[in-house]
Order: sequence, then structure tokens, then C-alpha cells
Amino acid sequence: MPGMRHDGYGLPVSTGAAATVEAYDHAVEGLLSWDARALERFHAATALDPGLALAHAGAAVCLFLEERFAEAQDAAKTARAAAVSQTDRERRHVEGLALVVEGKGHDAAGAMREHLADYPRDLLVFQRLYFVLFWQGKFPEMLALADALTRHHPGNGFMLGLHAFALEQAGRCDEAVRMALVANQKNPRDAWAIHALAHALYEMAAFDTGITRLPPAVEPCTHLGWFRNHLLWHLALMHMGRGEYDAASELGRTVFEGTPSSIPGDLHDSISLLWRLELLGRDVGDRWTPFARIAGERLDRQALLFHAAHLAMALAASGDWTTAERQLGMLRERSARDRTGLVRDVLIPLVEGIQAFAARDYRRSIERIEPLTPRIVELGGSRAQRDVFHDTLLEACFRAGDTERAERLLTDRVARRPDRFWTTRAEDHLFPSRGDT
Repeated sequence: MPGMRHDGYGLPVSTGAAATVEAYDHAVEGLLSWDARALERFHAATALDPGLALAHAGAAVCLFLEERFAEAQDAAKTARAAAVSQTDRERRHVEGLALVVEGKGHDAAGAMREHLADYPRDLLVFQRLYFVLFWQGKFPEMLALADALTRHHPGNGFMLGLHAFALEQAGRCDEAVRMALVANQKNPRDAWAIHALAHALYEMAAFDTGITRLPPAVEPCTHLGWFRNHLLWHLALMHMGRGEYDAASELGRTVFEGTPSSIPGDLHDSISLLWRLELLGRDVGDRWTPFARIAGERLDRQALLFHAAHLAMALAASGDWTTAERQLGMLRERSARDRTGLVRDVLIPLVEGIQAFAARDYRRSIERIEPLTPRIVELGGSRAQRDVFHDTLLEACFRAGDTERAERLLTDRVARRPDRFWTTRAEDHLFPSRGDT
């Protein structure tokens, strides 16, 4: 029977060696901070104590995030077996993370909620639940959970960064900026705090501030993997919002197109940026080719509905209609097995709308996408990420000559965030007489 120690959050860890706990704490910090070496750190902890269930569970999450699914499930089994004789906290921590790795999001969310009710200091479990809710589009629940747990983590930079992003998604951007700045001061290498700041500044249309503050904030984050590229994607959005379309386009080339990546986060950003450039009226031509190829190779990895929608963009925009139709057929087959109804009711019509837009059938694009607008959030992704779908609808209205609908949507769009492109459209279409004064 191993000895008992406590981790950096005061929670029990079944091991006898202080060095093992130190290694585990180091690994937890890595996962919380998006460190590309988090898996390596969890393996270092299990090398010191092969019976450390918590570290096996952490490694399982890292493997899952790298899409090494078979290895992730093996690590989760090892964690479960090791946890059987360990504390209630460890068994329930392991079970929640194992359910995530097995793709059982609903069950995982329930298990982790119950765990956090008894162990609110278990920040790693909160982070994992937070992202389950993120991909389910349950942002009010994310914020409610952050509100409830924050008192158990006074002054913790990671908690502040997580809370800040949830505030931004609720439209409370001023609070989000203040909290993200405090988090960043506490830990300049906490990428999620920088991410929360980027989101809040973008939603406030503080593009100048974002362009000034993001590069020096990102610079210390040399420990990141693909998430560093995501922060730079936010910088590209800032340039796009300010009307600097060449700068945004060049960032896309530099960050994403030198070595096109199949990592889902990279792929979403690559595809979304190119699609947004197309919405602005820029022909990106053969820049689609490598991403359409990657999309075609990933049709067996469409579990995340947000991901599937982005694959559809790349296939349709590149003109690979054979593969695009194959993807749609696969989604239709899947809809019969989908108990949530999201594939049938949201994803498939969205993909059909995306395909119609790429085929320049703008009226059909409107018909398929507009009824979905209240439900697109259910596909997950942030407000900034989901804008690509809403902006597709808006641009389809203009290209279809549906002026009344375009002006109604445009009014809402500019009121929310006055990007240069849409503001110019509003001046031209809503206030045309201003040019005569």
C-alpha cells in the first residue's frame, strides 16, 4: 500500500515519495498551461511511481488531445486499475478523465460535476469539464461553474484565466479583460489567460490594443505546441477587424501554410482564416489545396461536429465536390445513430449551406443556414470562431441581392462588433447618403 501525500492543491496523492508528487504537480501545471511537454511530464511521474493513477489519467488526456486514441484508452485503463485501491478523490478524478478519453462527454460531465462538488480544489478536473462544456456549447454552465469554484482558488492565475474566458463568452468583456490581465501578470506563460484577453479585446473591437498587446504577450510562451498558432490566429483576426487584410492573409501564410497541419486546432484556424478571406472578396485560389487534402483524409475523424463543419468548408471551397458529397453522405448515415439530433438538425443543414455558398447558390445557402442561427452555438467553439458561420449567412444575403435581410443582419452585426469590413458595408447600404454630406 503506498504512502499518502498531498499535491499542490492540498488533495491526497497515493505515493510515498515527495519527488513523485513534485513531478505530478509539474505535469498538472503543464496541462493547465497548454505546455507541449505535459505528456512527457506525466510519463516522468509514472516512471517514479508506476502505480500513480492520477499521472496515468493525465497522460491519457494528453494522448487523447494528440488523437492517439488507442494509447489514450490504454492509459485510462491503467489509471482505473491503479486507482481501485486508492482514495475516493483519486478514483473519481480518474473516472472523470477516463470518460473524457472514451468520448463519453455526457457521462464525463456528470461525473466531474459530482467530483467537483466534493473536491472543488481539483483544478485539473475543472479544466477538463470546462472544455467538455465548451464543445457542447454550454457557455452559461461554464460561467456558473467558474463563479462557484473561484472562491476555492483565491489568486490562482490558471483559475483567473479560465474564469476570464467564460466571462467574455457571456459578453462581460470589461470584466474579462481585467481578470485576464491579472492572470497574465501572475503567470506570463499561461496561454489561456492570453487567449481570454485576445477574445475580450476582439469582441470590444479594440483591434489596435490587440495588435499592440498580443505579440509581446505571446512571446514568452515558448512552451506551447499548436496553441501558440491559435494565439497568432487571434492576431490575424485583429488585423482583419482593423481592415488590414493583407497583414491577416500574410499571417495565415506564415503561421499555417508553410507546413500545413492536420492537428484539429491548427486545421480549424487555417480553414477558417481562408474562408473569412473569401468572404471579404479575396480569391485565395490554390491555398485551399493542402487543407482540402487533409480534410479528405480526416473523414473518419468527425466526432467533433465543429470539426466536421470546417472540413466541409475546405472541401467545398477547393471544389472537391466528390469528397464533399462523400462527407455529406457519411454525416447522413451518422445522423440515424445520433441520439442528440444535432447531426441531423444542425450540422447537416449547415454543411449544405456551406456547400451552396461555395457553389455560388447563395439563396440556398440562406435557406439552409438562417434557420440554424440560434442553434449554431450547440456545435461548440467560441463566439469568434462561430462568427465564420454567421458571416457566411450575412455575405450570402448580399451576394443573393436579398437587401432587406442583409441590412437587418448587418445592423445586428455592426452593433455587436464594428469590424472595418462590415462597418464599411453598413455605411454603404444603411447610410448611403453620408457620402454626399
